[in-house]
Amino acid sequence: MALPHISNSQSGVNLWDPVHGSIFEVYFTLPDALRDKYGQDEALITEHVTKVSGLDGLTKGPELVTQKFMGTTRSYLSPKLDDTSLADISIEFTLNLRNGTDNYLLKLFKDWMKLAYDLETGEIHLKKDYIAKWMKICQGTRDGSIIREIVLRDVIIHGSLEGVNEFDYSTTDPQTLTVHFASDWWKDTLA
Repeated sequence: MALPHISNSQSGVNLWDPVHGSIFEVYFTLPDALRDKYGQDEALITEHVTKVSGLDGLTKGPELVTQKFMGTTRSYLSPKLDDTSLADISIEFTLNLRNGTDNYLLKLFKDWMKLAYDLETGEIHLKKDYIAKWMKICQGTRDGSIIREIVLRDVIIHGSLEGVNEFDYSTTDPQTLTVHFASDWWKDTLA
């Protein structure tokens, strides 16, 4: 048995860096219907991302199913997954005011939500009108090398925009915005 010493650790003696969940960037595309109005802001969305969650479906496997035989249990893997989409990717954003009054990120995401269903008019659109062609999440290393690239396709915004619908005198923290996305297909590439 190896002694618990750094000289017996391959990661330690070979100077292997850890994987950091805080070194990442997210790149967005917008639905075509928003490009004329918000195309200049597409790259700005990236610099406001603070947190991404809900990617568990990228590493999902079949669930366990069982049978009983005379008081014993036989275990198997299900031949199918119960869900093959990423239904609730949550991204948290910082909010800033351009020129002192323009809450451009909130406006952009509210208008994107309206492409599916406009609460003010009842207008609805087809899926081709409210999807973004892709969203890319890149995880990197301290030197900037990409170790994981996730490209989500046909991205949908859904649910409520969170974080901007409550006001509180007891806090001085800047508001953040949480937006929920979904995708039915993707490519997850590890270096």
